[in-house]
Amino acid sequence: MATRPTRQQQQACDHFAEAMGLICEGARLDGKGAFHAADLAEVAGRLAKASSFPLDTIVARAIERRGRSLGLRAGTAELLTLLEGEIPPLETLLLPDDGFRALVERLEQELGEV
Repeated sequence: MATRPTRQQQQACDHFAEAMGLICEGARLDGKGAFHAADLAEVAGRLAKASSFPLDTIVARAIERRGRSLGLRAGTAELLTLLEGEIPPLETLLLPDDGFRALVERLEQELGEV
């Protein structure tokens, strides 16, 4: 993004992140559907096409929202994107709540050991 985003653009990015989070939450809660990483990547790509923000920014905001909803510390998105492990950041949105928490805790422990 070449210029500073407007307040409306910031709000739009937040809405796209919320939409991504709600789609993933719906898939997790339903549990019977077939919504996998490739499906999420397709949805995320389409959301990014509608936004002036890059996909990474939308994903980071979605991860941060999820972390806050689970009572995790601020900076969860940075932790998961900077210390990308075996699960790409986008796919962490598909993890069950316990799996998401466990991944964040494990990365925090690893970071503490550095």
